[in-house]
Amino acid sequence: MVDDDQFWEQREILAHIRQFSRARLAAPHAVLGAVLRRALTLVEPTVQLPPIVGSAVSLNLFTVSVGRSGQGKDAANGVARDAVRFVTPDGELHSDPASAVGIGSGEGLARIFRGFGGEDSPPPHVNLEVNEIGTLGALADRKGSTLIGELLKGYMGQALGFTNAQRATTTFVPAHSYRLCLGVGAQPENGGLLLDREKDGFPQRFLWVPTVDPFGPTSTEDEPDEPAAADVVVPTFPTIITGTPYMVGIPPSVREAVRSLRRRANVGSADVDPLDGHLNLTRLKVSFGLALLDGRRDITEDDWRIAGQLVEVSNRTRACMRTALASRHKQANRARALDQADRQTLIDEHLADERQQRVWKTIDRKLQRVGTATRRQLQRACDSSIASDFAAVFDLAVDLGRLRAVGGDGDSAKYALGDR
Repeated sequence: MVDDDQFWEQREILAHIRQFSRARLAAPHAVLGAVLRRALTLVEPTVQLPPIVGSAVSLNLFTVSVGRSGQGKDAANGVARDAVRFVTPDGELHSDPASAVGIGSGEGLARIFRGFGGEDSPPPHVNLEVNEIGTLGALADRKGSTLIGELLKGYMGQALGFTNAQRATTTFVPAHSYRLCLGVGAQPENGGLLLDREKDGFPQRFLWVPTVDPFGPTSTEDEPDEPAAADVVVPTFPTIITGTPYMVGIPPSVREAVRSLRRRANVGSADVDPLDGHLNLTRLKVSFGLALLDGRRDITEDDWRIAGQLVEVSNRTRACMRTALASRHKQANRARALDQADRQTLIDEHLADERQQRVWKTIDRKLQRVGTATRRQLQRACDSSIASDFAAVFDLAVDLGRLRAVGGDGDSAKYALGDR
């Protein structure tokens, strides 16, 4: 594992990003992730990674900035815009593509590029910023949501949206006709949206960057001077003139590393996780971003090497988030167990005899299993030896808040276990 100084001092632009970030008290890795997204968003969607494995792939890059509230997840995007200015070979300043565009659904993602009805020129380049993953999670959890599926396609540059009979309602966006970069902020305990979809390769499609800087300044005296913004010349690509796709140049050694992993995955090697192929793809995209920051159109072995160091940081950050999420689940399970024990103790204190306690245990087991039930369904769960005590126990449980109505009226009213 490369140490902090070795990583940041191996290129002038990396050293600049670290100094600028620390002068603004932002985390350098998070700022670098945002700078890479900005760089890639400027490149035409017809600039692609060649078909090393399968077909040509988009250079769309996704990042997730991981940190607790107040640790600068949002600040990194702003610092990235101030730290680096992207200019044309003629010295003209590039304007940043559309950013912080709202997203409401999978269809809404396609609409960003398709336009809304009469809109003639929707943006082909978007750097989408979602400051809190909870927002994305709420949208993804809606019934019938296609958001995650559309994001998976967006990462690869595949066709988005759907074709309908009328042009105004059609959201179809052709493959490789758009540039989409996505930056998400996440607190360590809220990463379930990403980590719970590991079987789909969703978390491997992100570069995970920390918003903590353990080697940063601890006092005013330690803070570096803020440098002027660095000008980075974005190279032009022949595709702008020819209209044909430009395939990014990749060294033979890098091609072989990617193909070797795929060959081993294809034959089912026990030491290879097939999902690591997504990691290699992310590494290739980061490599190209590093080439752009160096003013180049093609990837070198050195770009691949440095990108590998960033992927190591990403893997460690993702592992820390997985640990935090597991700890949160463990605490929640413990709290539920304690709540159940408290509920049983309170009921036991009010029930007159063993038969009434059996009634409550029957109700509790039933609702633990099915979630909700009507009064009649709960009564039917009690055997004949305790059925006569059901009404008294049920009414007591409602009065104590151990049961709560969750919908319906009269005989159709449903009940669930209470929170108190």
